[in-house]
Amino acid sequence: MKKLLLFAFLCIVGAGMSACGKKDNDQPDPRPEPVRLDRDTVSSWLARNSFFITDAWRFAGKDSVDMYKVDTLLPLYAKAAILNFYIEKGAGSIMFHGGAREFPNTEIPGNARTFDLNIRIFLPTEMNLVWDEEKGTLGVETARTTSYFPMIIPGKKGYLDPASFNVKMSAEQAKAAVVKPSMKFIYEDDDPKLGKVTYKITMKPMYQYYREPGQQASAKYFVYP
Repeated sequence: MKKLLLFAFLCIVGAGMSACGKKDNDQPDPRPEPVRLDRDTVSSWLARNSFFITDAWRFAGKDSVDMYKVDTLLPLYAKAAILNFYIEKGAGSIMFHGGAREFPNTEIPGNARTFDLNIRIFLPTEMNLVWDEEKGTLGVETARTTSYFPMIIPGKKGYLDPASFNVKMSAEQAKAAVVKPSMKFIYEDDDPKLGKVTYKITMKPMYQYYREPGQQASAKYFVYP
């Protein structure tokens, strides 16, 4: 009889523990805190640094499209217009180098691409930078269309994806890193045919690795695609 009572007690305790465990498991997992960036840190890491746009994707519902394949002019623009950030305390504009020429990589390890960039002349993209305190990240706004960038539509707003921001590496750190430095900008739009769409544009930092003594017009840079 004692054994029977002990068995019943253990069953009740076990059932109670199972019920408690189930109740706990039924609680939704807490949502992770959104990543927030520091304005001055982002500004200092981006200021007067050059970036190469490696890819651009459009997302509509469950569909995703590589925009470099949809518009074959886009990768040509990316190669010709290397971006440069003029920013201080979260405000500024995006410029681009007044000349860029890719040449075969014979010096940098890995799959790096190498460019000769004009470092004297910088031209406007008409994209302005403004800090978004609510999102805790950098925002970008298009001001107007130019002959340099005819695909830009005025009045569009995007932002730097905080979780993607990984550009603080030096050239030597970038060479050794398994995950190469990059960042991603996002903007949402209404497409007349597709409805709500999201664009994600990946930029990767470029590193100057050689400039001839006394040379003030051009320098060699590399980027990991």
